[in-house]
Amino acid sequence: MSDDKRGLENLKESIEQMRDEIKLKAHLGQAEAKEELEHLEKKWDSFLSQYKPFTAEAGKTAGNAGAALSLAAEELKNGYKRLRKLL
Repeated sequence: MSDDKRGLENLKESIEQMRDEIKLKAHLGQAEAKEELEHLEKKWDSFLSQYKPFTAEAGKTAGNAGAALSLAAEELKNGYKRLRKLL
C-alpha cells in the first residue's frame, strides 16, 4: 500500500470515528449541532463517492486527484472538530 493511500486511509478512519461520536451526541439533542451535522453529512457522502474510486485506482493514478481528495478530507475533519466543540 502506498504512503499516500495509507495516509488517506488513516485520515478516513479518524474522520469516521469523529463522525460516529458526533452522530451519537447530536442524536441526544442540540439543534445547532444537528444542523451542522446534516451539512457535514452531505460533504461526507461526497467525500466517500470520491474516496472509493480513488483508492481503487491509487496505484494507477494519483497527483491532483489525491491532493483534491486530501483537501476535502481535511475540510471534513475541521468541520467535525468544530461540531465536536459545540457538543
